[in-house]
Amino acid sequence: MRSSRSSASGMKTCCRSSRAIARHSSGSLKSASSPNTISDLANRAMPPIGMVGGMSWHSTAHYYRLLNEISENRHGPRMNAESILVTLPFAPLVRAMEEGDRTGVADRIAVAARQAERAGAGCLLLTAFTAHFAAPAVREAITVPLINAYDALADAAGRQGVTRLGVLGTRHTLADPQLAARLRQAGIDPVMPTSDTASRIDMTIAEELIAGKTSQRAGNALDTAVADLARQGAQAVALACTELPLLLPRQAAVPLIDGVETHVLHALNTLERME
Repeated sequence: MRSSRSSASGMKTCCRSSRAIARHSSGSLKSASSPNTISDLANRAMPPIGMVGGMSWHSTAHYYRLLNEISENRHGPRMNAESILVTLPFAPLVRAMEEGDRTGVADRIAVAARQAERAGAGCLLLTAFTAHFAAPAVREAITVPLINAYDALADAAGRQGVTRLGVLGTRHTLADPQLAARLRQAGIDPVMPTSDTASRIDMTIAEELIAGKTSQRAGNALDTAVADLARQGAQAVALACTELPLLLPRQAAVPLIDGVETHVLHALNTLERME
């Protein structure tokens, strides 16, 4: 993950587009040889990446696009990643979460993860940060690795030398104790937004970004939230939400860490190390 850094003069930095960052990140591991024939593809050691999506489908599409862009950057034109995608209808999950049925939602996500594994997935990604509250249930349901987005964020921030990381996401994500615990385990102090800022970001995600809308108002809400976290001492801000990166690229008071990009890179790197 390559992220923009603040200049010595204190000028604002620009978080670059995922595509530009992915090109520079492609050299982080040795480039695996690309299969040239159907036989080569069948003999390739790297298994398909499993994804549970639909939460929302706009963010899942962003995951899918970025996964294949990075794969092509590493392995050549038309070498998109082999993947298995199971999508869930979002509305019933949202309704169940609002009614407090977190166990029911976690069980449904775990069933979808098991479907992906049975279809041949060699690892599993949940293409929504909010869905990571269900990570324990998913781990119980599958035998292949769950590539956790919280691990990816901690690794990316640690590589950049960040010790105080601002975090933005849905109210469910910010309330998930697993996220703060994983950051602290990596020696990183999570800096959380004020309740008012968190509510504005949650509303922006729910009312606009989940529907695929990227208005100036949404961008302004993000900019204000990032500036608030910077004033609290955050050295960088993690967009721990699959919809917030839809607002990139943009100027920011501190470097922004794209949660989707770090998650996808972490998954590809993990699988390539397994080859």
